[in-house]
Amino acid sequence: MLQLNAQLKGVPLFSGLSEVQLDMISRTGIIKRYSKGHLVMQQNSLGDTFYVVVSGSVKVTLLSMDGKEITLSILKQSDFFGELSLMDNEPRSANVIVIEDSTLFLLTQKQFHQLITTYPDILKKVLKEICTRLRHADEKIGDLAFLDAYGRTISVILQLAHERGTKTKNGVEISYAPTHQELSSMVGVSRETITRIIKVLKENKTLISYKGRKVILRKYPESVK
Repeated sequence: MLQLNAQLKGVPLFSGLSEVQLDMISRTGIIKRYSKGHLVMQQNSLGDTFYVVVSGSVKVTLLSMDGKEITLSILKQSDFFGELSLMDNEPRSANVIVIEDSTLFLLTQKQFHQLITTYPDILKKVLKEICTRLRHADEKIGDLAFLDAYGRTISVILQLAHERGTKTKNGVEISYAPTHQELSSMVGVSRETITRIIKVLKENKTLISYKGRKVILRKYPESVK
């Protein structure tokens, strides 16, 4: 329980709560472990659970009528999902799939409502995150409409740098970066196209390296921390 309290304390959603309050939340929800590839949440299904990523990472995806998967985002430790269906009682808007063995903290709809009622600041943080995701969705729609594959790829990488990048002496290191396959799904092109674009970005020195989940970006916007 103490370990879970420490993990939840590191979640921005629960920052500012006392140890007693964290202990109460820990005892309210449950911890579940999921293996890579597990479908945690299915698009259009009914939902009654709120999830916080304690460790590992998951991807949020949509599936087209012809079976093509589009990755909307990748959620890492301290991120949360599943809040929309709990607030509007509508079916799930997307799939959530585990991309590396993960531990999730779960609250039922009733427990979630009790949480945001008892701690209004948590509700404010949830709403702020929803607004942020909507803005990112608007940006992605604009990119799809106005940018080619090369431009969309750069846009996604810069967004990752803004969200997760850390400045180092070599450039900006992006943690929990998507693989080439996952990036292709986020951009909406084939993996082969992404591989060619990554090669060009390395040749023009925009990228230093892109291997697995570690990316080093040489050129970066000032907004990166």
